[in-house]
Amino acid sequence: MQGIRWNTLVRIVVGIAQVALGLLMVWLSRRFIDETIRTGTERDIVWMVVWLVVVVLGGVVLRQVYFYMTTLAHTRQTNALRLQVFGRLFNRRLYAGQSLHSGDVTSRLAKDIDVVGEATTSLIPKAVVTVIQLAGAFFLMYSMDRRLAWMLLLLTPLVILFGKLIARPLKRMTLEIREDESRINMQVQEGVEHNATLRSLGSEPWVTERLGSMQDNLMGHVKRRTRYTVATRMVLASCFGLGYLLAFVWGGLQLRAGVITFGVMTAFLQLVSQIQNPILTLLNMVPQLIHTTASIDRLEELLQLEGEDRLLDTLGPVASGVAGVRADDVQFRYDDGERAVLEHFTYDFRPGSKTAVMGPTGIGKTTLFRLLLALVQPGQGKLTLYDGAHSWPISPATRADFVFVPQGNTLMSGTVRFNLQLARPDASEEELQQVLHTAMADFVFDLPGGLDTEIGERGIGLSEGQAQRIAIARGLLRPGSVLLLDEISASLDEDTERSLFSRLFAAFPDRTMILISHRPAVSALCDGTVRL
Repeated sequence: MQGIRWNTLVRIVVGIAQVALGLLMVWLSRRFIDETIRTGTERDIVWMVVWLVVVVLGGVVLRQVYFYMTTLAHTRQTNALRLQVFGRLFNRRLYAGQSLHSGDVTSRLAKDIDVVGEATTSLIPKAVVTVIQLAGAFFLMYSMDRRLAWMLLLLTPLVILFGKLIARPLKRMTLEIREDESRINMQVQEGVEHNATLRSLGSEPWVTERLGSMQDNLMGHVKRRTRYTVATRMVLASCFGLGYLLAFVWGGLQLRAGVITFGVMTAFLQLVSQIQNPILTLLNMVPQLIHTTASIDRLEELLQLEGEDRLLDTLGPVASGVAGVRADDVQFRYDDGERAVLEHFTYDFRPGSKTAVMGPTGIGKTTLFRLLLALVQPGQGKLTLYDGAHSWPISPATRADFVFVPQGNTLMSGTVRFNLQLARPDASEEELQQVLHTAMADFVFDLPGGLDTEIGERGIGLSEGQAQRIAIARGLLRPGSVLLLDEISASLDEDTERSLFSRLFAAFPDRTMILISHRPAVSALCDGTVRL
């Protein structure tokens, strides 16, 4: 509720005012029929009509104010929840057995956050106002007929008991539906991402049929929950229908006996609605609240993921000038791995050196980079960043001292400028041009929009080599003193590769560079080679 508490309080006050106008309408209607029409003057009738019009228009205005404030609160709250969960995803520990599928996360950030936002912004004030409406209508009816008021209110404990009985199975069915929706989102997202691969495999019909089966399973769970909900609502609707019939028959008998007037009978029927509707509204909130608790559980799973131990005020580089990295007897094993990826690894990447890391696939080259970036922690040994005067153990606080350029296409949808600014939002035009030139990406200035050319997801519209060179330029904008380059020339021809490294070494002669590569030509350009 943080951020919308005052909004909620104001809406509760507005809702109570609506209730007051509704009850006033009942009282005025009774008086209009029993007194004004029978014994009042024409002037009394005019004034009573004016009052009725004011009450009706006042209710219209208050409903629109309530709607406006609810819309603002819902948008603000869902934005805040999404930002909180999204930010938490960037602080979770990676490669630690906490597998998250992007399709499932997307479902939680959309559907579940919307459900929770609806509950926190709408259900809570609505519940408070509804309870007050129920109390007000009960006391007004109590002033007219005590027995009828108590008979109608006796339904309330039965409704509460019934709601409690249906809560657990309804929550279980809702969780099943949410999980089905997440699986469907995963399938759709991966189908779009790997569209070309699926076509080349000729598996489009099978994948499409598989999605259809998932949707059939979802439909089955939705039907089951809907049948359950319909059955419970039928029971409750029957109870309320009989309650209304009781009030109608009771009022008719009282009217026949001359105990009540036509105005009181009219008020009876209006108040029955104002007592039963709040009870029915509260009951209908039960499934929605159960759906909300299921969504809260799914969001809590994201918020409770094990996080990194880092402080926001330590995100800048800690080393000054040229820095090196030293590994002392480092060993590492992934949580779900049976064997150690790195064993007794010791090496000194001296300040300003250019070192190639080579070895067969799966030997631990990328894992070494993850260790240096503190995305994972060594099980034994230590990694140290050092400059001429100080040294620091590798941790999330030293991550800003490293510039990482990953292998492959890592561009996002947006402009070329946006992709470069991910590394440094305040980079000047001259700095952007400089890093593009160093990364052999001068072709950007020949694109239709230059730096402001729109590119699609994962660099659609560019070749693999072009996308890789823009990613290299993006990395070079970072201020870190140690460059980690993971197969950055894999999609380049030999001449372009040679020119690229020549420019890199010339532009950053003092920066320490650690390069993963399978090409002997790259190794030959470096000061040393580490073979894993």
